[in-house]
Amino acid sequence: MRISLFLWPALVLSVIAVAGISATSSLNSLAIAASALFFFYPDKVASWCLALAMAIFAFTLPHLPALLAASTLLLLPALSLWFNPDRHPHVKLLLGAVMVAMFAGMMALQSEAKLGGSPTTLALQTLALMGLWLAIRYWPGYQPPHRGAWLLLPILVAVSGWPAALWSATTVMVIWLLQWVGFTPQFARSRHLALHFIPSVPFLVITWLTPGQLTLSLLVAWATMLAAIWVGEYLLLEEPDDQ
Repeated sequence: MRISLFLWPALVLSVIAVAGISATSSLNSLAIAASALFFFYPDKVASWCLALAMAIFAFTLPHLPALLAASTLLLLPALSLWFNPDRHPHVKLLLGAVMVAMFAGMMALQSEAKLGGSPTTLALQTLALMGLWLAIRYWPGYQPPHRGAWLLLPILVAVSGWPAALWSATTVMVIWLLQWVGFTPQFARSRHLALHFIPSVPFLVITWLTPGQLTLSLLVAWATMLAAIWVGEYLLLEEPDDQ
């Protein structure tokens, strides 16, 4: 049995582990910074984008409910549709209007103290997601984690405890496995599905582990964004047949 057969289960389990730790243990900036250092190559622009995006996450995540932060991950597949040159501008406009309306609605609820966190923090996390998407888009081929970076995990255990080290290790595994999906020919057909499916897993896992975080407004926002992305993708797939 080839090792590639275990890749998708390992990727999904890694995302579930990250979501579970995020839901049940407080995050800290050291764990997030350590994850970025595993893939930091000073001569790569995408590596800087990843490091800056993770740094902003380090600031915003502890100040937002885990479920709210997980819902914003849908911005990644939305960006992939917006910036695809083959996509129809009308579909892009519709998708953009839905996403902007949902993010504006969540910020309005935060202003009214109906959602945790502040609109400024959510805006910063949105900026971090844009930086993360740029890192994904322009990632320069397969980049394995630095071997010496694994020494950071014992330091994290000593400084912040085992949840921080486990969170950092599972995040590194997610980035590592996503590169495998992105640059392995056997998974060429599933790359697009990964970008649309993986961001939904944390929201579902956190909802299952901590259902008290789920509110009707947040569920409606997440479901609306997900539906807009999938409907937009369906319409875009149908375009070649109409021409």
